[in-house]
Amino acid sequence: MNNITQPTQPGQPGLMVINKSDGKKYTIRNDRRRYFFPNEWENFINKITNKKHKFFFITLLFTGGRIMEALHIKYEDIDPEREIIILRITKQRKAKKDYSASGKTRSFFIASNFFKEYKSFLRGKSFKLTDYIFLNNSTIPANYSSLKNSEKKKYYQSTAVSYSKLLKRKLQKAGIEDYYNFSPHNIRKTYGMWMRTFNFEMGELCYRMGHDMDTYITHYGSSLIFTESERRNIVKIFGDVK
Repeated sequence: MNNITQPTQPGQPGLMVINKSDGKKYTIRNDRRRYFFPNEWENFINKITNKKHKFFFITLLFTGGRIMEALHIKYEDIDPEREIIILRITKQRKAKKDYSASGKTRSFFIASNFFKEYKSFLRGKSFKLTDYIFLNNSTIPANYSSLKNSEKKKYYQSTAVSYSKLLKRKLQKAGIEDYYNFSPHNIRKTYGMWMRTFNFEMGELCYRMGHDMDTYITHYGSSLIFTESERRNIVKIFGDVK
């Protein structure tokens, strides 16, 4: 049986420590709804100088994708002409077999400023369209695309962990006190909250995020508390949205 205790580390009241039956410990967050306010996002993203790392986090923000979904984006999945992206490797939701978008490819429009960042990222880079953008293509097997998600995990998990750690380090440098409340999944939550400021049709937003309506309402049902200035800043960060 797992036992839960409050962490003793000062300054992190939002965390709980779980003592697993095998003796290992790991932390969980009390509040998983934390999302970025636009000034926090700008402070964070400006701390990242590595172009690939920066574009990865930008991709999370502009797509609302899960980290596993974003890591499996290939160059051929981004279409600057039509301003769309295709998420081909998506979460397979066994618990909700009645959900029609479960485990299926999703394609949708992305805000215009994403493509400005993409063009900057590509400048001077050589690549094959079939390459994964964020994974090390030389270390994955030839049959990788045909593997189940659970079988892919051992090839991408270390990259996912590295990005999670990088996120927290840069948040600390950006002066965000509760950096420990963030994971890459909170960028996905940020997308879900920010897109609501554009009065998006709920069904479209649920499709883009790969959620059913009940799940979306449960996890993104917080009241919007952005000021008018913050709303303008969100528009400035995203650009044209459709």
